[in-house]
Amino acid sequence: MNVICKNDGQYAAYELCGRRLTIGGELTLCLEELQADYPVRVYVSEDERGRLVTGAARRYVAQLDIPARVSRVEKTGIADDFGFPVLRRVYETFSSDKVTLTLWRIRR
Repeated sequence: MNVICKNDGQYAAYELCGRRLTIGGELTLCLEELQADYPVRVYVSEDERGRLVTGAARRYVAQLDIPARVSRVEKTGIADDFGFPVLRRVYETFSSDKVTLTLWRIRR
């Protein structure tokens, strides 16, 4: 995973364990489940009570950029009623190496 720190200072702690990212010890996101056929951006913010939430709230903590799923089309070896090959879409295995985590300084 690529990590970018936007400002100088202290940042929310994060831990990547397989395909799960935990931010601040309280918010866990499954990166593979968030991936789609288009690029996905997830904002992590701190709300008025100091809890971490996804989306916009009182203060930004982090931003996740997850690239679109990569797929290829392959023949199944079967032909349809008109003699055309039947195709199927196969997705590549998810890799957290392509995910970018941007962290903002936490002001306390």
